[in-house]
Amino acid sequence: MNRLISSANRVTLVAVTTLISILSSLSIFYVLYGFLGVDIRPSEMMVGVLAPLLIASSVTWFLYGLIKKLEQLEQELRNSITREKEDVYLATIHGSQHITNNLLNGLILIDMEINKHPDFDQESKRQFEELLKDSRKLMTQLSSVDDINAEKIRKSVAPGEQ
Repeated sequence: MNRLISSANRVTLVAVTTLISILSSLSIFYVLYGFLGVDIRPSEMMVGVLAPLLIASSVTWFLYGLIKKLEQLEQELRNSITREKEDVYLATIHGSQHITNNLLNGLILIDMEINKHPDFDQESKRQFEELLKDSRKLMTQLSSVDDINAEKIRKSVAPGEQ
């Protein structure tokens, strides 16, 4: 139904609905009067044509406009929700960056302290420096996602995707 409304214009839908209503009205008259065994008078036939013509065309015209307005409002709402989700995502990223950068700065201080102790295990020191480098790289990748959707965000920080 929605596809039909989208593909046809208002005049076509009004004409088709009115025609169907008139044919239905006349069919009901013929069946009902035939069942009762009474002849249909011209005035009754006129009412059977005019009533659906006036009612169906005006109601269909109004409903079509209402449906189009609802579709427009739905699209505006979808756009608004999308913008709001993007704003929340960006705010979350900025907050995470702030927290992570504070943590990384603290870890750099620890790295400086490690460098003061030559007897510290060099393998652990290397792993620690690699961890710092990877963390900076992942934060940069995460903050550079420009097409905000769940899959792209996951891929930006997924292991082995860098």
